[in-house]
This record gives sequence, C-alpha cells and structure tokens, in this order.
Amino acid sequence: MAVQTTDESVPLESAFNPYDTVFMTDPDAVLTRARDEGTIFFSPILGAWIVTRYDHVVSVLRDPELFCSKDILSITELLSPEVIELFGDEIPMEGTLIGVDPPDHKRLRSLMESSFTTSSVASHEAMIRYACEELVDGFASASSADLLSQFSYPLPLRVVALLLGFPKKAMPSLRRGVKEWPELAIALLMGVPLEQQLTKANNILEMHRMISRLLEERYLRPHNDLLTVIARGRDEFNMSDREMLSLVPGLFLAGHETLAHELTNALWRLLSVPERWNALVADPNLGPQFFEEALRCDPSVYGMWRIATRDTQLFGQSVAAGQKLFLVYLAANRDERYYTDANSFSLDRGRVAPNLAFGRGIHHCIGAPLARLEARIALEVLTTRLPGLRLAEGFTPTYQPHPFLRGMAELPVVWN
Repeated sequence: MAVQTTDESVPLESAFNPYDTVFMTDPDAVLTRARDEGTIFFSPILGAWIVTRYDHVVSVLRDPELFCSKDILSITELLSPEVIELFGDEIPMEGTLIGVDPPDHKRLRSLMESSFTTSSVASHEAMIRYACEELVDGFASASSADLLSQFSYPLPLRVVALLLGFPKKAMPSLRRGVKEWPELAIALLMGVPLEQQLTKANNILEMHRMISRLLEERYLRPHNDLLTVIARGRDEFNMSDREMLSLVPGLFLAGHETLAHELTNALWRLLSVPERWNALVADPNLGPQFFEEALRCDPSVYGMWRIATRDTQLFGQSVAAGQKLFLVYLAANRDERYYTDANSFSLDRGRVAPNLAFGRGIHHCIGAPLARLEARIALEVLTTRLPGLRLAEGFTPTYQPHPFLRGMAELPVVWN
C-alpha cells in the first residue's frame, strides 16, 4: 500500500520508501523534511542510514577510508535462494569499480581511465550522431513515439556495445541480460513469480558466459575496442578473470541504464514546459546547460550506498561498523542551503555547488564525459529532426520503484 508521503505524521523511516511509486514520483516533501531535521535516520526498508543534506553527503563521499564501497552493489540479499543457487559462482556480485575499494579500485580504474577522458570520447561523436539519427529514422515517419523505449533506452546501449566491440550476433543476448539485471534486483521484493525470476536469472547467466567467451577471444586475438583493453588487463594490471568479467556488465549499468533514464528525465523537463523546448529548438547550444540542470533536478542514480568500516558518530547518530549508509543525491541536489528555489528547474542559477549526479571523490563516474556528449548530440538531433515534439495529451510521469535508480516507465510524445 502506498504511503501518503505528504503526511508529516508518518515517520520518515516509513515515508522514505523507494519501492513505493507514490514516493518515487513525488519525493520532495519527504526529502525536505529529512533535510530540515538536520540528522540522519535509519530506514528498515533499505536497511541503511539515510543521508540527505548536501554537506553531509559530500563529507561521507570524501572519506572512503571510514565509509567504504566494497560490495555496495551486491544484490545477493535481494535474490531468492533458487536464483542464488543457479548463479553459483559465475556472476560477480561485488559490482564494478563503484563496489571496489583502494588499492584494487585504483588498479581497475587505471585500466579504464584513458578510454573515458573528454578527448577520448570526443572521437566517438560521429558514431553517436549516426546512432541517434538511425533511431529517429525508425519513428520519424509516424506521428507519435515512446521516447524512452524507442530512443533514450536503445541509444546508450548501442553506444556502449559499439565501444566495447560486441559483434552483432551477441546483441540479442546482451539486450536480454542488460534488461533483466535491474528487474531481477527488485523481483523478489515485488512478488514476481519464481519461474519468471529464474527466466531473468538464466538470461543474465547467458550474458555473462557470452562476455567471458568474448574476453578470452580478445585476449588471444586483439581488436581495436574496449573489450580488448579489458582483456589486456590480465597481464598489464594483474587482473583476474572475475575482475575483468565484472567490468563489462558494470559499464552497461553505468553507461546504459543510468543514461537511458537521465536522458528521459531531461526530455521530460524540457517538454513539460513547451517554452523550454522551443528555446532549445531556437538555440541548440543550450543543450548542455539544460542537461546539467536536469542532472541536478532529476539524477537517475538518485542515491548510492556506503558502509561504515568502524563504529562512529555521524550527524547526531551512532553508526556501527558494518552498517550501510544511503546517500540521497536527489535530496542533496535539492538542498536549499546550496540552491535557491531548489525544487524548481532553472537555467539562471549562476555559480552554484556542483551537482552530485555523477557522485564525488574517488568513485566519481568515469563515464561522465561520455554521458554528457551523448546527451548533447541526442538533444541536437531531436530538436533538428522533430522541432514540433510535445508530450502526449494528458501524460504525467510515474517513476518506477528501485533501490537506487529513478526513472519513468514511458515518455509518450507526438509531433506534427
């Protein structure tokens, strides 16, 4: 049953519920209450201390020794025993980069960094633009589309797959596995029948086995792609097969799932106020500025975990070693102490605190330059090809339940 999150008589630990679509769709009242109280609170729903103020979130992110990241993306505890048995030891549950601490984190990130600098990703602009144009070609002759399923979702999947060097024959398995992973994370909690859970798990297992085969092929026969870079890590960075395997699905989570929802969130912000869309049509150079404000207002990764490495006092509460903290980037990005009229979308903020959509500190998202480039090109193509784009009549977004991703189920639009 949905909790009425605007009711201040409801305790914060109950009102903060990412598995409730009411909360996920309109979290402002709860997040404002949490920030105003000035301390942290424990959520039995997430099994973590909830941190909402901007300065509090940043202070935790800047102290990886006290608040570690090891295994924070493991979903083992969310899976049914049957799925765990099926996976065995074939699926790296520790996560990729974001779920690894120093010194291993530095070693793994060093392998990837040169491929994701601003100058490196700029060389892919033509490829990204072609992918955008091709996707728009697929629906431009119609008069309506779902921008999420027909554009925002397939675009970053295609880009990451091309960067990695996936062959076309591998794409069906990749699409299934990438789609099933975030769904399996909440399947048990949402009461999905076991048979369907096992189907999703088998698709994920098939994807991981396929990735393992491709990495071995690249190790023996190098190509000019990111899979080869990762495969070379076995010798150049002393990486285990499991570490190499964990990097690839992690890239799809970071480079596909998150951007798919972020781009959709940005398009919603633009189209929900037609004057914004018209301004962008008139001046496509505003695209990066619009996207940056969307990152602040609607980060698709609305929060992330850390784990206390020892007993500590934190913002008025006693946190025990081993307890989780959930850092709510969405709440921090809307903190009135750092942003005036923080819940509104505005391009006139001037110099303000950097938003936390890509995190902060040693785990700052390595793919941020690629995400910003894809968003800029996507907005340029859409405004050029479909300047009359507008939301389908009567549409209001509903955000899907998820422990750390915030995205809507669809974005129906019309034109002409």
